[in-house]
Amino acid sequence: MSKEKAKLLATRRSEKIKEKLPVWKLIYNAYKGGSAFINKENLFQYRIEDNTRYNKRLERADYTNHIQQLVDLMVGFVYSKPVRRDLDEKYSYITDSIFKGKDIQTLMNMVASNCLKSTVGLLVDSPKLEAMTEADRRANNINPYVVYYNPEQICDFETDDDGRLVWILLDNSYLDKTDPYSEPKYKTIRRLWTTEYYQDIETITNGKEIEYILSEEIGHGLPEIPFIFVNCRDNDADMVCDSPFEDIVYKSRTVFNMNSWASEVLASSSFQVLMFPYESAEDIAALEATFSPASGGISDLPVIPFKATTQKPSFEGPDIDIEKFIMMINHLTDEILFKFGFKRETKGSWESGVAKSIDFEKTEAFLRSLSLQLQNAERRIVKLCGMYEQDHIDCGINYSFSYEKADIDKELLRLANAFTVPSATIQNKAYKEIVSALFPDIKNDELAKIAGEIDKNGMLAPQPNDQSTDLK
Repeated sequence: MSKEKAKLLATRRSEKIKEKLPVWKLIYNAYKGGSAFINKENLFQYRIEDNTRYNKRLERADYTNHIQQLVDLMVGFVYSKPVRRDLDEKYSYITDSIFKGKDIQTLMNMVASNCLKSTVGLLVDSPKLEAMTEADRRANNINPYVVYYNPEQICDFETDDDGRLVWILLDNSYLDKTDPYSEPKYKTIRRLWTTEYYQDIETITNGKEIEYILSEEIGHGLPEIPFIFVNCRDNDADMVCDSPFEDIVYKSRTVFNMNSWASEVLASSSFQVLMFPYESAEDIAALEATFSPASGGISDLPVIPFKATTQKPSFEGPDIDIEKFIMMINHLTDEILFKFGFKRETKGSWESGVAKSIDFEKTEAFLRSLSLQLQNAERRIVKLCGMYEQDHIDCGINYSFSYEKADIDKELLRLANAFTVPSATIQNKAYKEIVSALFPDIKNDELAKIAGEIDKNGMLAPQPNDQSTDLK
């Protein structure tokens, strides 16, 4: 029976968390950026695009990190005013060294950033305290401490009708490198916490054989399970929340792809292809020696040979309007910002003096909700430490809930500029097309002069309050 219990505990997974993990992972990777996001999972290959061309496009892909900028902005606002932490001196370890010897602000910075991306967890654990005096404990710095859990480490849980944990299953697996003379060995361990005890389950794999070992139950002596779920909001009070960045990360990925397509269209239309007629095999040999057409697919060749006695080949495809790419990217960028209260009104991406406005109440409401969740998490840490200490600790933890509209206004306007993705190169091409459309009777030499000025001086290039010239 114990083997069946061990196997069940070693393999079970919350369906709610399992369902959320893919999008949460996408948000985490989008926040990291670089190779974590710029890969084949996020840059889509089209059916008619050959592998060589796609891989080259992947190498050139440029990613604007909306997630990181917004997450860091929100955390910066929450902690723009110091948190008031008034605790008795004998419990100073809570503020000074509660997490891996680091202070509580370091812990909460990480919690704030990650709870915006997904549900996370904090376990307040402790060495056995009853066998030593308070003086000995303080002298040796042996105190309760916090263990941080990513969402994938929260395996499963259950709550009662009052929302209190009945049990929770956590992944405590780790890479054992304690012996410098032995190869590191991965230990697969889960720990079950109930309201009365905790219990470890170890999975040992030996070839095709898998063994599940259930350890003894160890009482923790607390009136409740010392685990805290942290979300940026929990409207349903079900411990696991939707991240506000779930919609944003999909839009950001679409912007990433559209920018790649627009850059590819611009590059493809910027270089002419030589259509070269030939009459004999000697002509082909000479052509190969000059242009090396066998070095890649037809899309990569500077020259396309065709038999002189046949009709010149033609390529057909849709007419591409770069301006439509730019308008769509701007539209998606606006939707990303509007999630946190920013609105922009514009009639065209080339206009200057774009009207901008802030829905301050929407932004402030989100920040207040985030501050409240973080304040509650800190107060729970203090309460649980008191349970281990068998003492009541006054929760002197107070966050600020007032935010200056001018500060929010300033930062969101800065983001609006940073988020407008198209590069100056793409914009300049669009401006040239606009000049041609506005002045259909313009002479070629005048058009060439204007185009030259755009290329040289960027006269119509994005301005600081309109468009960003830096894709990064």
